[in-house]
Amino acid sequence: MIRNVLYTIFIVMAISCNTSKNAAGGATHGNNPTENTTTAPMAAAKNTTTSKSAWGELLGEACRQINMENICLSPLSVQLALSMITNGAEGITKKEICQAMQIGNDANKHYRDFLDNLDNKYCELKIANSIWIKEKFGVKQEFIDTNKMFFDAQVEKTEFNDTAVERINNWCKEKTNGKIPSIIERFNENDRMLLLNALYFKAAWHKPFKENNTANKKFTTERGEEITVPTMMMRSNELFYKDDVLAITSKRLQFGYNMLFVLPNEGVRCEEAAVHLANNLDVYLKNMEVCNLTLSLPKFKTEFSRSLKPILEELGIKRAFSNKAQFNGISDDPLFISDIIHKTYIDVNEKGTEAAAVTAMITGLLSMRAPQIEIMTLDRPFIYAIVKEDNNEVIFTGKIGNPSIK
Repeated sequence: MIRNVLYTIFIVMAISCNTSKNAAGGATHGNNPTENTTTAPMAAAKNTTTSKSAWGELLGEACRQINMENICLSPLSVQLALSMITNGAEGITKKEICQAMQIGNDANKHYRDFLDNLDNKYCELKIANSIWIKEKFGVKQEFIDTNKMFFDAQVEKTEFNDTAVERINNWCKEKTNGKIPSIIERFNENDRMLLLNALYFKAAWHKPFKENNTANKKFTTERGEEITVPTMMMRSNELFYKDDVLAITSKRLQFGYNMLFVLPNEGVRCEEAAVHLANNLDVYLKNMEVCNLTLSLPKFKTEFSRSLKPILEELGIKRAFSNKAQFNGISDDPLFISDIIHKTYIDVNEKGTEAAAVTAMITGLLSMRAPQIEIMTLDRPFIYAIVKEDNNEVIFTGKIGNPSIK
């Protein structure tokens, strides 16, 4: 059986009617998404001057707030969901969302073009959006039509009852190829609308790891515990760069995507490295050179489910979650976002299928000069990111602090 990089994302946004001064929680979700979270002060001033820096801020803030060794996020999923909701947002509410997630004025066209140009011939990147509206709740037609046109959103009107919960969970299961079987347990009284985005990604390595090279190796977890985990090893010509903050390599996935592995230097925390990398991603990618690299990478499989509300509030999205929210473009009734739930699943292991066309290009590059010899051993907490090759857009990112936790 061919094994691949497999990444499944699910995000649900609960939109509730504001019937009191304090915005209360919305639909109830499994796995207690706010459990084990702590709010910490920002380590440094935020820099959201480019769209590429937004993903680093998101991951960095998640690392600071969430007391978990492994974190999986999809900036693309978050941006898609929030771009859909901005089609009904106004004033300060819209401004805060767009500034925090670097959503531009042309977001609708950008994501329409993105969806139109998805190529699933050699890998799978499936994106699905849906809006579930409570029966008899009035939603403006322009909001529905815009999200249908630009995001292919499926729109359903239904009673918010147990039958609707089952339908929504079945939609979730179908769109994530069964990797995330449920997202919601029940509705709360004030819930009026659920906005959902699902991503499913599966791709083979361009150069697969050999299974007989996988061996148990030591890994020092984020909490300082020394454990033994199955670790893949490969020596090959790969792009690589290191400086006084981190070491980074780019390993090719099949056709159109790369997976970055980032090892912070001793004394540099993952959240610091994430923000630094995001704000300088173009520089790092430009400076990487082909090296004869010995890469040791732990196999890992992780499920993640958390509320993004406290993270997004810290990044500047405040009014959307409050009784001052301005969603007049959705309905004439006062609405606010009661919660944003993010569920992910990632599986990274050995095998894949080589691509001759890409191999030929790499061979031509290597013929210029003998590559430098480097070693990169991921035996302590590290960061990963999956990026589109043509524009370096970050699709998925995360932190692995303990590869033994599933």
